[in-house]
Amino acid sequence: MPYVRALLPVLLAVVLAGWPSDPPVRLASDAVKEPLRGLISMGAYRFAPVLGEPDNSLDTVRSKNGLLQGIVILASWRSLEPTATSGLADNNELDQGLAAVRKYNQDNPKAPLAVKIRVWGGFWAPDWVMEDSGGKIAVVHTNGQGKSKDRTLGHVWDDRYRLHWAHLQELLAAKYDADPLVHEVAVTSCMMFTAEPFSIDTHPGALDPLRKAGMTDANYKACLNRIVDDYAPWKTTRFETPLNPFKSTDSGKPVHDVQFTLAWMDDCRKRAGDRCVFDNHDLDVPAKVNKDLQTIYAAMKKSGAEVEFQTGPASPPDLEGVIAYGVEMGATSIELYQDYGGFTQVPDADLRRYSAMLINNTGQ
Repeated sequence: MPYVRALLPVLLAVVLAGWPSDPPVRLASDAVKEPLRGLISMGAYRFAPVLGEPDNSLDTVRSKNGLLQGIVILASWRSLEPTATSGLADNNELDQGLAAVRKYNQDNPKAPLAVKIRVWGGFWAPDWVMEDSGGKIAVVHTNGQGKSKDRTLGHVWDDRYRLHWAHLQELLAAKYDADPLVHEVAVTSCMMFTAEPFSIDTHPGALDPLRKAGMTDANYKACLNRIVDDYAPWKTTRFETPLNPFKSTDSGKPVHDVQFTLAWMDDCRKRAGDRCVFDNHDLDVPAKVNKDLQTIYAAMKKSGAEVEFQTGPASPPDLEGVIAYGVEMGATSIELYQDYGGFTQVPDADLRRYSAMLINNTGQ
């Protein structure tokens, strides 16, 4: 395990004391699993604004029984690895979510769900990781609706933080990479404010404390450039990276650097091949997607990688137009909100039609 040899002494104790036991039966081969296809529930998102823990029960999905093709199972880093020596928590949020999916699939054998795992770091990093990587940073996060909330981050760009995160991926891959249900793992390396590595809150209340704590464009880029290494332990499971223009902040104000994102995409494909999946979490109708994102979308389609999206609004007024644009950009799966309206408000016939649009898409 290359990362473990480089970790601090306390992490060696983690390996010795907390390596997961009783892994699932391995797949017949190490071939990369099939990607997600169709409409995917993004999981129960209500936990995020209140800094809580996700509820991976499938009650909401069952309200549209058999109409979705996948589900995002959510977990927080702090719940998965509560102490430096605990290893993965028993019967953790991922275990509970996967158990719920297995029960759902038994009940719906003709329309089973595939799984994407998404682990939230950032505000949900364990206290011990924040302290070990340089201490806690108090920030004020202003979301897209202009609402501000006090939050705490670790030194996400610090090498010690990243090594702890890489070790978590080793633990997770050892337990879940062989599970046939788990087709993809969402990349949340370097995440701070949302589950998007390339996204950063550039309001002064958030950005100024990070810059004062030592964040620079160079060390933020270095964190992003290590994502492929972080997810190397996942051998058969694809890793999906939400893409945005990189925001340079060394000048004192945010400047979009689309070229960095495009170069990152090329590197991911060269190093990880089909395991590298491209995504964006702001899909809307074309008129509402800015030029920089449109450039990234075009590169996603041209790359030959699997392309996925998540809708920007929870309930887009023209959902059919949003789905059609995603299909045009090569998407074969799109995450829909299951909270705040989302897919629960979409007629069954429309969900069937949108699913077919994605499943039948060649990606070209």
